[in-house]
Amino acid sequence: MRPVVVTAVLLLVVLMSMSASAEWNPGEMCQTKYPATPCRIDANWVQFGNDRCVKVFHKSHLNHENAMKRCKTYANGDLVSIHSLIELCQLECAMYRATTTKHHYWIGLYQNGDGFAWVDGTKHDYSYWSKGQPDSSWWKKEVCVEMNYGGWGLWNDAACYWQNSFVCQVRL
Repeated sequence: MRPVVVTAVLLLVVLMSMSASAEWNPGEMCQTKYPATPCRIDANWVQFGNDRCVKVFHKSHLNHENAMKRCKTYANGDLVSIHSLIELCQLECAMYRATTTKHHYWIGLYQNGDGFAWVDGTKHDYSYWSKGQPDSSWWKKEVCVEMNYGGWGLWNDAACYWQNSFVCQVRL
């Protein structure tokens, strides 16, 4: 009986260490693989992909609609859209540089009658949902999408009236 208990404990320790190592470490990743590239707009914006810049608003907490309106005050502005793992990592690094606290951030993804769409009209070709998401909870009222749900970078469908931080993008 004793070897079974020891084996079970060792297996549990191995599984826990595998789970911990699987979690993304934005501090290390951002220093080595995704360094900040200043955007030509001003020092508060960073390059995002080839044709966009992003700005993280971690001290402002707005509902999805008001966050979208705030982003549209900038020329060619919108809530951010994400189209690849590289863009997701660049965005996480921008968030991490703004604050190491893992806030929930509005992104520009929302659910319409046909599925999910980006507010900037670009093709919805990438997702990074948290386990069990999207779940359309709250009586089908979760139609907006937030980032950093559960872990860094993970997405969740959320009620649009929630007050979250947000990330704006501008097209260059």
